[in-house]
Amino acid sequence: MNLGYPITLLSACCALTFAQIQDLHAANATAATATRQTGTITGRVQNVVTGQFLNKARVSLKGTDLTAFTDAFGIYRLVDVRTGPVVLEVFYTDLDLQQIALDVPAGGSIEQNVGLTSKARYGQNQAVVALDAFVISADKETDAQAIATNEQRFAPNIKNVMSTDSLGDTLGSSVGEFLKFIPGLTAEFDNADIAGISVRGIGGGMTSITTDGAPASNVWVSPTRSVDLRSMALNDISRIEVTKVPTPSTPADSLGGSVNMVGKSAFERSGALLRYGINLVGNGDRANLTLKKTPHSYLDRTTYKLLPGFNFDYTLPIGKNFGIVVSGMTNNIYNEQHFTRNAWASAGTGTASSIDRPYLQSYLVLDGPRNITRNTLGLKVDWRVTPHSVLSLGGQLNRATTEIGTLQLTFNAGNNGTPTPATGSAFSYGDNYTIGATGRGTITNNGTNQLINQETTAGNLNYRFDDGKWRIEAGLSTSFSLTKRRYEDAGIFYQMIGTNRNPIRVSILDIVSDRPGRIQVFDNANQPIDYNNIDNYRGTTTNNAQGKNWSNYDSGNLSLRRRLDFFPFPSSVQLGGARRIQTVDLKPGNRNWTFNGPDGNPLASLAPYLMQVYKNQDSDFGFKNIPWLSPSRGWSAYQANPLLFIKTPAQQVAEENYRITNSEHVAETVSSLYLQAEASLFKSRLKILTGVRYEKTLDEGRGSLFDPTAVFQRNANGTFVRDGAGRQIRKPDAGLVGSMEELRLTRQERAAKANRTYDGYYPSLHTTFDLRENFLARAAYARTYGRPNFTDIIPRTTISERDLTEDQLNDPTVLKGTLTVRNTSLRPWTADNYDLSLEYYTPQGGLFSASVFLKEIKNFFGDAVRFATPADLEEVGLDPRYVGWNLSTKFNSGDARITGGEFNLRHSLRGLGGWGGYFTVFANATKLNLAGNRQASFTSFIPKSGNWGASFNRKQITVTTRWNYRGLDKRGAQLAFGPDGFEYYKARTTLDMYLAYQLTRRLSLAGSVNNLLNEPQTLLRYGSATPAYARQFQRAHYGVQFGLGLKGTY
Repeated sequence: MNLGYPITLLSACCALTFAQIQDLHAANATAATATRQTGTITGRVQNVVTGQFLNKARVSLKGTDLTAFTDAFGIYRLVDVRTGPVVLEVFYTDLDLQQIALDVPAGGSIEQNVGLTSKARYGQNQAVVALDAFVISADKETDAQAIATNEQRFAPNIKNVMSTDSLGDTLGSSVGEFLKFIPGLTAEFDNADIAGISVRGIGGGMTSITTDGAPASNVWVSPTRSVDLRSMALNDISRIEVTKVPTPSTPADSLGGSVNMVGKSAFERSGALLRYGINLVGNGDRANLTLKKTPHSYLDRTTYKLLPGFNFDYTLPIGKNFGIVVSGMTNNIYNEQHFTRNAWASAGTGTASSIDRPYLQSYLVLDGPRNITRNTLGLKVDWRVTPHSVLSLGGQLNRATTEIGTLQLTFNAGNNGTPTPATGSAFSYGDNYTIGATGRGTITNNGTNQLINQETTAGNLNYRFDDGKWRIEAGLSTSFSLTKRRYEDAGIFYQMIGTNRNPIRVSILDIVSDRPGRIQVFDNANQPIDYNNIDNYRGTTTNNAQGKNWSNYDSGNLSLRRRLDFFPFPSSVQLGGARRIQTVDLKPGNRNWTFNGPDGNPLASLAPYLMQVYKNQDSDFGFKNIPWLSPSRGWSAYQANPLLFIKTPAQQVAEENYRITNSEHVAETVSSLYLQAEASLFKSRLKILTGVRYEKTLDEGRGSLFDPTAVFQRNANGTFVRDGAGRQIRKPDAGLVGSMEELRLTRQERAAKANRTYDGYYPSLHTTFDLRENFLARAAYARTYGRPNFTDIIPRTTISERDLTEDQLNDPTVLKGTLTVRNTSLRPWTADNYDLSLEYYTPQGGLFSASVFLKEIKNFFGDAVRFATPADLEEVGLDPRYVGWNLSTKFNSGDARITGGEFNLRHSLRGLGGWGGYFTVFANATKLNLAGNRQASFTSFIPKSGNWGASFNRKQITVTTRWNYRGLDKRGAQLAFGPDGFEYYKARTTLDMYLAYQLTRRLSLAGSVNNLLNEPQTLLRYGSATPAYARQFQRAHYGVQFGLGLKGTY
């Protein structure tokens, strides 16, 4: 992003607006002096014990409607204050209310800084408490959550706010592991990692994720709108805000909701503070609980499994007007991956199986050690340019490296019940066994290595002016993300595969829910075969999937807010706009080779290419000493002897075909304007925020074009040129069928182009009524939308034309062929969102809330095959000459309704007596119901989810327990199990813990554990007719992750 011109433009706009405001302010001040005398009160509000300046502290004049809230730096400003004696009232959640008598001079300004404390929490003598590091440590989580609760309480709309310090340390500073504890949010897993998040049943592709309001760019190995959380870290984040119903000033493309991560500020504290942590992170697998190196399947080497990590954040205010925050982190986390997978078949030649009585066709055991390394560095600079304006500049560097050594052994009994030879053993099966037919089985030994690099670089520049009447906010941001899948330059194949050397029969016996008790393998003479003997395997193929994907996100925004003085109640109006441009570019690859042996014998032994270090290992589920193939040793041998693997002409064509087909590019521009108004009525008991937002989207996509008829010559009338036998005549340059010359004619890289524009108005209304000072009723409505995924925006067209005569071509009743098209004209989902909540804030800083909500969603996407009409072709951007063809694509086809409810509580038990003050409990839960068109299905809809836990803090000791419940998760359709067959993630409850012991005033010993009970992740596949014995598809164990180290402050 070239920041030169935008920054100049931004500066000019701010300067011009500032000058106009100053003129208006001077004129208004002159007019006001003629009618009455007023003054100004300003200052900062601080927690005197922790030293932190407080955001959203409520500052009001007792007996009036005049109220202001402190900004992120703790600054408040009351203007047009009547002269004479007044009482300043300052309130902050879980701190004592303070009243200060002042005398306001006519036309003057008073600077009144306010220090707040809590006698109940800190005691009577705050000076003594400030020196007691143990008290400060015990109250750290309470203070952190009070900040978040206060932010939520005084927000103009319904939101959930959590401080990143409120649950103790999160292992590896993982953003996803923290987000899963927020009400309404559920984790989206990619094996052991939380890769994304869904909100109230809507997946990450329709959930907005921002950092300080700036959109995040984070691309993974496929094009998606979901922001990948794996390379993000918590250590430079102060709190996280989740909004379920947007306001006009926030983007409307958050059909699920929005998550904003608020960074730490240099003006949050009055003095410098360094916080740091040093730890060791490991996995609970007993074989790796050692400080010595142990075998790893990636690169077939020994590595350390207890790995060091370090994190820090340093806040340095330099005077009252300038400050910096520097943060960084590095960690390397190792985890085991043990899978057991049962593939049940409901059909097969001569098997007599059915949907209601399937058989176990194949079984897979997977052993996949993995490391993920994260490195982050952040810098934020805050500069108070004038008493009323702040300029902030920030930048972040995130790097993540994933190393995986996945090893798979698959036993397949086959899908043909007839033995070959016919004299062999026949197929038979039951609920707990499968006896394969002779000659129909296979064993596959697949060694896989992967190296994936993620890089994200982001920067932002923000300006804020606020003099109590006018507020200007402007910002520019840029974010670039790059993901590389590396193989050849990393010295590895992606896969190295071997299979049984001779025909075999496979029997899978004593089957229980997750695995068989025995597996027997026999040759055609019915003699047993040892599947742990590498001499019983032959090499087949290997491949690499080298690729590079990148995404860039540039955005800018400007808003102007004015407090209205001419109404008898507090009110304001705000006007703003934004523009953001996202570009995604995909260039994946897939290269294949065939094993040829070192001397041209494809049946040569695979022994030289076995793991030499990662051998004699326990692969779990009863499998030990498997002779795993090594992709790194195979690659090294290939470099030494290029004859070891050969590439057939068909493989060369397939590589180029894959490259052309998957080379894609999309650029999306979103422009928006909004008008927003706020008012406080009935002595500020009723607060209203309303307005409308306009958003316009322009998509420009480029994808592959496939026309298999491009190899044939045509006559002037469009028919094919034929020979004397009526056969189509190929072009001279078309080459042979399946050749590279043919491919160059039939497939064109990024030749399919699509441009699409859509827009809309998105109104919203938010009301808050104070039933009591600390008991709020909120109601909200907003219209939102969700864009199609990038895979539906990037065009791709496949044309399969039938061989027809001229008469048939002119006959409208004759089917001309089939068009398989990505429908780039899909309309976005739209939703009318309704929310009603009750929130009770206790005097002790606790929170009890409950809400009900409704989402009316329209324009779902559904797959269909239609007889193309002119309207259909216009919708997908194709020429009318294809009328009468079969059109296979995705259409807007369904509506749905989501209803549900949530509750959330967090409270200290100190009201129960002295012992209760040591405990804080929390719990939240979400219940969803989905109704609508059968095609209106979700892949992230989890009807039930919840969290609960408790913290114990006493002097030096802190213990936090956190339970997360993720209910049954319905995923994609599985038609092999019937028309109502689907895949599901089984419901799971996991337990995380955090423990800390204060050693000195500035140093503590701390430990974190994820999934303490090692609960497995289980996939189910079934329909209504599937028997209980055949419902489990996969169970995965990732081990218990833990970290232990030292934390300090300076």
